[in-house]
Amino acid sequence: MKKIIFYIFFAAALVGIYSSCTKSNDYIAPYTTVDPNSLTTSYVKFVHASPYFRNIFGVADTFNVIVNGTKINSPFLSFGGTSIAPVLTTGYGYVSIPSGALQIKLSTNGTTTGDSIAFKIYSKTVSPGQFYTFLLTDSALTGNPAKEMFIRDSTPVAYSGYYNLRFINAVGNDSATTSTGTKTVDIYSYARNATLWTKIGVDSVTTFSLLGTNSFVADTLYVTRTPASGSPVLSGRVVLAKLALSPLSRNYTIYYKGDGTLATGTKARALAYYINQ
Repeated sequence: MKKIIFYIFFAAALVGIYSSCTKSNDYIAPYTTVDPNSLTTSYVKFVHASPYFRNIFGVADTFNVIVNGTKINSPFLSFGGTSIAPVLTTGYGYVSIPSGALQIKLSTNGTTTGDSIAFKIYSKTVSPGQFYTFLLTDSALTGNPAKEMFIRDSTPVAYSGYYNLRFINAVGNDSATTSTGTKTVDIYSYARNATLWTKIGVDSVTTFSLLGTNSFVADTLYVTRTPASGSPVLSGRVVLAKLALSPLSRNYTIYYKGDGTLATGTKARALAYYINQ
């Protein structure tokens, strides 16, 4: 088996791995790849967004991700702690793997190899030169491939003065409110005073949208309940979570995670992001 190698998106002044509501993103160096013209290499990363992982899988929420035989995380992953792999101290990227058949094994944290007991194995196929995110949610054991959220990360060009943004709704435990009667959510942009996406259901992924950016003005993105009718301003909406973002000319994914019925605690609903390229 070919040895898996790592490469990263280097960061000059980015602290941490991913963002919740308080994360800032002031500067990130240009994206680079190990072999951008490779016909035999694909790229994968793993995001843990399953608040009730322990209940669903029946094991402790401290586990390893083994990709084609090699562990890609350190330390172990958990919803309340490190939740993205591979993890680096100043940014993060993808793990590069041979294209074709892909095995993603979730295993308990072994005492010697970190691969003692595999409690779930996913088999996928990846295409040469393509990027993928496996976003683990509470729907991970439904048996429905569409809900397993193995997502192909298209790589649109982020032109100077613009950035690309997409949204994933990974909140499965939700409840409609009496005021709206719907479980879908909208993403509202404070800077634009308008919605970016509307009526996004659970386990849904939008395409990337090209948006203008202003390096001197941060935007705040809000997850709101989809209104029963019309498109009211922010003050007329039920706000569920928010995220401050100062984007550069890059590709970003924002994702709504946690328990949609909780506003506080380690499993509370939140809006986070990671950088694609």
